[in-house]
Amino acid sequence: MEIIGLDNQQKERTVVVLGAFDGIHKGHISLIDAGRMLAKAKDAKLAIMTFLEHPDTVLKNNRLKMLTTQEEKLKVLQDLGVEIVYLPTFVDIAGLSATRFFNEILIEKFGAVGLVAGPNFHFGKKARGNSSYLKFLGAKNNIPVFIGEAIRYRDRIISSTMIRRLIKKGQIELVNSLLGRRFTLTGEVIKGEGRGRKLKMPTANINIPKEKLLPPCGVYLTEAFCENKSYFGLLSISDKPTFHEKGDIVVEVYLFNTEDDLYGKSLSIELIRLQREIFKYNSAKELMDQVALDIEEAKHYMSYYL
Repeated sequence: MEIIGLDNQQKERTVVVLGAFDGIHKGHISLIDAGRMLAKAKDAKLAIMTFLEHPDTVLKNNRLKMLTTQEEKLKVLQDLGVEIVYLPTFVDIAGLSATRFFNEILIEKFGAVGLVAGPNFHFGKKARGNSSYLKFLGAKNNIPVFIGEAIRYRDRIISSTMIRRLIKKGQIELVNSLLGRRFTLTGEVIKGEGRGRKLKMPTANINIPKEKLLPPCGVYLTEAFCENKSYFGLLSISDKPTFHEKGDIVVEVYLFNTEDDLYGKSLSIELIRLQREIFKYNSAKELMDQVALDIEEAKHYMSYYL
């Protein structure tokens, strides 16, 4: 998969799917599927145009937490068969009128012979262009434009905003259904306090990028991936109330049946379900007794559902 900015001019024919693609949920996937069909019909490459930063962080000065980091987003797009990702910075094109964006970026720079967008897509300076105007410009330039329909869940449009709210509530199983895959946390394994090893239950502390949206504190059943290996385990997101009066939020995972040294390696952790909330225990032993029950429950769930 090629990743291209505005410095390069595309020499190949492309069908470009447009959007922010935060989270890459079922609505986004339906657009990519439509783009794939159009690309095949036009004998062109399937391309996505998104941004290095979410437009809302620029337009609204909003420190929006991301459903997918850039690394995660690119991996999902590659898994979906996308051949080219156009990745300009939003500020580089925000000042262009809708017409100039269509002509100078999509047609001249990206070599678009077909376009796909969602019904709420806006583009150009001050977001004055919409999906109807995109279709108009396409017809004027003999470029087919497909505007996808919104995908719904119980009469509500599936959106990144909807999924963000569900993650904040810890509704991971529903989130996974709306994404069409498991919600993932990716980060480097770093040194922690070492308390888990002393308690004979070593955990891997994960350095999650600051821009990534975290679910609420809790214990989650997970499947982690590192260097073509997979590990089921339990992920804890907490401020460790049993050991600290008030601490920072720590993300750590206990992986079943492994003694692999993962320090310094990147771990992708897929969340399967929220198993329980975080509580403060009276002692380390009381906590470890609860963890033993957590592991038993997790393995019981795995034997029936995974």
